Amino acid sequence: MLNDLFVNVLILISFTFLGGDIIKEIPIKRMDKLDFKIILGICGGLLGVLMIFYNINVPGTTAIMDLRALVFMMINYVGGIIPTIIVGIIIGIFRIAHYGINESSVSAIINIILYLVSFNYINKKIKIPWKKWSCKLISVAIILISTFIYLLREMENPYIIIATFTGVIILAGVMEYFLLEYVRDSNRLLKMYKEDSTKDYLTGLNNTRNFDLLINNSFKTAIENNEKLSCLMLDIDHFKMVNDTYGHSVGDIILKELGEILIKNSRTFDIVGRVGGEEFCALLLDCPPNRSLEIGTKIRNAVKNHKFDIGEGRIINITISIGAATYPDNVESLEEIRRQADNALYKAKNSGRDKVCNNDTCIIE
Repeated sequence: MLNDLFVNVLILISFTFLGGDIIKEIPIKRMDKLDFKIILGICGGLLGVLMIFYNINVPGTTAIMDLRALVFMMINYVGGIIPTIIVGIIIGIFRIAHYGINESSVSAIINIILYLVSFNYINKKIKIPWKKWSCKLISVAIILISTFIYLLREMENPYIIIATFTGVIILAGVMEYFLLEYVRDSNRLLKMYKEDSTKDYLTGLNNTRNFDLLINNSFKTAIENNEKLSCLMLDIDHFKMVNDTYGHSVGDIILKELGEILIKNSRTFDIVGRVGGEEFCALLLDCPPNRSLEIGTKIRNAVKNHKFDIGEGRIINITISIGAATYPDNVESLEEIRRQADNALYKAKNSGRDKVCNNDTCIIE
């Protein structure tokens, strides 16, 4: 008996780590989609079916023992009630199709319904994860104990078997909770580290490495779709004076708020990055030269009119200079687009700052 239950435990552990490894690349928002829940439910159902194959058949009865109840708990923990229902449907159909309609099969279907009802109630009433899991495990144990007491009623002294099975499922249930928590925390940390590796630590914008990757991909897309791609290089005017006067902590406040202004005043699909100390770059997708100057002017005015609160009741204003370049109007290659935007930025700087310039013109107001 213990050998077969041990196989069930190993299957559950393997599935937990394999499933965790598969979903680690899936965004959290994607996991809330219906198609993901359906796939999760199907996988859980197949896992439950696999466990049924490694069951314990109690001699002289139609009762079988396995740990499929923990599959319901695990899928409910990860995906909620919808995939749990799918698991119940798959396991219920297989149970009847494989073993036929008998007393044990009917009891299994009733148990599935009780799992779904009790899990849904617990999910609504309890919010703390470990308490929620504990209540589900207790409800599963009560349901299974009641079922086996009924199914083994004609068996002489069935309580040793029932007690052994109950102890195994409780121990396996506790272990599974810690495994799920471990996998969830590991995946959360992995996603956080991956995101941090692409984002600037201060502003939350794309960092230089990720921005280089994005600009390469955007340039290829522009060529394939015969679109215009514009690049804005932005630099804070006299930023060294700000740092020297107020300190680097105030400089960090300026940089962080500037990043927010850039995001707010760019289009939702544009790509913004911090590519230097006080230097930023905005990649404007499918954007002709005149439109890039309009967006640059909007950003420039938003920065100029913004009051930067640097603490202790102090407010300062800053200005920025912007250089623009557009493929294929001004440049013919990826290397040239940032170089040309840089040249236009220097043009804005050298002609008085607080301007938006491209190869042909500068806009002051």
